[in-house]
Amino acid sequence: MHTQSKATEVIQVGIFVKDVNKTAKKLEELLGIGPFRIFEPNYKNLTYRGKPGKFKVRIGLAKAGPIQIELTQPVHGRTIFGRRKQYGLHHLGIHTKNMKKSVDEMKRKGFKVMQSGRRPGTKWAYLETEKRTGVIFELIERKQ
Repeated sequence: MHTQSKATEVIQVGIFVKDVNKTAKKLEELLGIGPFRIFEPNYKNLTYRGKPGKFKVRIGLAKAGPIQIELTQPVHGRTIFGRRKQYGLHHLGIHTKNMKKSVDEMKRKGFKVMQSGRRPGTKWAYLETEKRTGVIFELIERKQ
């Protein structure tokens, strides 16, 4: 059996959407996922492609069993979300207990950080994994 790294628990599925409110309503009505908490996070220490970032997104969060569903709608600024021309599955969020160690491990494996930041209680980093894995990985460290 393959030995896995310390960042192995998928805790989130991220979906890139045109309109968070409309998509949340559809998921609630059609699948019973929700209710969604919809807000524009006040992120700190933003980076985009290794440089300071300045952007705003609107997100909706809800649980579907043990997995968090994150709907993301870009509001303004340059983000990794705006580079995509289609909506749908965007990333898998992977829990880590130590962001720095996990980022360093992924860098050793050849993956760069595309975008990162934090908000109270949470640090996150999107990695350039799409070409080799078919999906973007987001490392998520939550203080409990």
